[in-house]
Amino acid sequence: MNRIDIVYGGKPYSLGGRSIESIQVEIDGAIAAGLPYWLRVNSGEGRFEDAYLLIAPGIGVAMVNVKPSGVDDDHEGDELYSQDSL
Repeated sequence: MNRIDIVYGGKPYSLGGRSIESIQVEIDGAIAAGLPYWLRVNSGEGRFEDAYLLIAPGIGVAMVNVKPSGVDDDHEGDELYSQDSL
């Protein structure tokens, strides 16, 4: 099962069984509607504890696609994000 790690207000949260793309569509729709939106996520490590993150313009949210151990992509395009290019 895939997991998306989310950083919100400097604190870690997660969502399981979702793709970054599906979350982006959900957030984009909420922002396009011009209404605040509460995204339900997991706040616990090791056990599920619901947390609700307010999604609205001007509030920073970062998402990381966490890969299961042993899964390795081709890393095409990694050179775009290498230390040398920063």
